[in-house]
Amino acid sequence: MGAFTILSDTNSTQSTLKSLFEFLSDFKNFQSILPEDKVENFKFTEEECSFNIKGITPMTIKKVDAKPFEFILFSSEGLAKFNFSLKVIFIGEPNQKGECKIELMGDLNPFIKAMAEKSLIGLTNTMSLKLSQLNLN
Repeated sequence: MGAFTILSDTNSTQSTLKSLFEFLSDFKNFQSILPEDKVENFKFTEEECSFNIKGITPMTIKKVDAKPFEFILFSSEGLAKFNFSLKVIFIGEPNQKGECKIELMGDLNPFIKAMAEKSLIGLTNTMSLKLSQLNLN
């Protein structure tokens, strides 16, 4: 197995970092940053969300750490071959628009990583872009 980190593009936000942090802290809103064409059967509770990525096994995401208005760290469960951490990073002052990016960290067989890397880069860039485009103010 090989550890990896994928960092999305950094995007300027349409909303304040405080409003984005609070929005994403509620699992009912997590679906809004996922690619609609690849996700189905989205469910959520206060502690977690679960969904299927088309063509891949179902997964559960839980919040494991957060520093208000700076980052939220999520972790996956339920994937036998691929557990990962997803860190949403907010850059700037809480009450102003700023920047955001997504960091995906995991451990994969190098062969599978080579096949999945392009899709994972696309996923992190899509999530960062969708988060930056939310207009919550």
